[in-house]
Amino acid sequence: MKVLFNTSPGAFENPGGGEIQLLKTKAELEKLGFEIELFDGSRDIADFDLLHNFNIHRDTFPVIRSAFKKKVPVAISTIYWPSLKYSLLWNRGTVKKAKAVAAELINRLDFPGLSSVKKNLRRADILLPNSEAEARIISGQFGVPPEKIAPICNGVDERFAEAGPEEFEKKFGFRDFVLYAGRIEERKNVLSLVRAMKNSMEKLVIMGNAKQGSEEYALQCRQEAGKNTVFLEAIPHESGLLESAYAACKVFALPSWYETPGLAALEAGLAGANIVVTKEGCTKEYFGEFASYADPASITDIEEKISSECAKQKTPGLQKRILGNFLWKNTAEQTAEAYSMVVKK
Repeated sequence: MKVLFNTSPGAFENPGGGEIQLLKTKAELEKLGFEIELFDGSRDIADFDLLHNFNIHRDTFPVIRSAFKKKVPVAISTIYWPSLKYSLLWNRGTVKKAKAVAAELINRLDFPGLSSVKKNLRRADILLPNSEAEARIISGQFGVPPEKIAPICNGVDERFAEAGPEEFEKKFGFRDFVLYAGRIEERKNVLSLVRAMKNSMEKLVIMGNAKQGSEEYALQCRQEAGKNTVFLEAIPHESGLLESAYAACKVFALPSWYETPGLAALEAGLAGANIVVTKEGCTKEYFGEFASYADPASITDIEEKISSECAKQKTPGLQKRILGNFLWKNTAEQTAEAYSMVVKK
């Protein structure tokens, strides 16, 4: 089967979990014999058996519309969580807040021709959210029939299970710290993490770069950080040093305003770290009883959950759960089954 992958223009200029999901799904499907190409505008969509779009953003509308007109089946990995209430919290009193709220309200309106997001969903043959919770939201908020939705788990590389702390410790000289790894931006709630850890005896490592447009926010994080906080540049995803960072930390903290479910936290969990993750989003479907769930709106709760996990011994429970359910090969197998539901060969 020939499948054309597509995502938002410029997505790889600021790569995150969605872009990792695309690339890893591509690699694993190719192992199963699928022919996958990334859309660059030069290929005729009609040459493919399926278009697989990653996200429901309005900027992917022209490609999905073209596939629809050419009668090429469309699958969409929705990668969606409603952000209105979180936008109100993390952008209090700013122009950005007003714009975020307006954009979210537009998405919820049903005026003909206004919401290309709704058109994307309605023209798709199958939708592939990352959780049952996301599936329920897509169905309820956008009026999509449940039978048109097939949840696909997000995944991680099995290599993280073999990670050791030595490389990171040798390079930086410490271990058993609290780690955040990812883009520094408002949605990830890094400033609340910095504030929660400011008076802690534990070392906090913030490893990542500012998302484009969040440079002032990242600067504020640095300005408010305590003496126990270390800022490191982002480490490439395929680097062994990233694996080692996960293995070297005692606790991985991801108190975002929401996650679906947070690939970095899954990777760190597979490397053996204790996990503190947001309670918002679909995190509980992935981490189950093997994580502490923090209220992103409460600095006190973030602090208490991290302190509790720092006091615990590392245990293999979460590693076993991830190895059994949330590897990229699981993602590919589920995706292939979903393809077979809409492409009749």
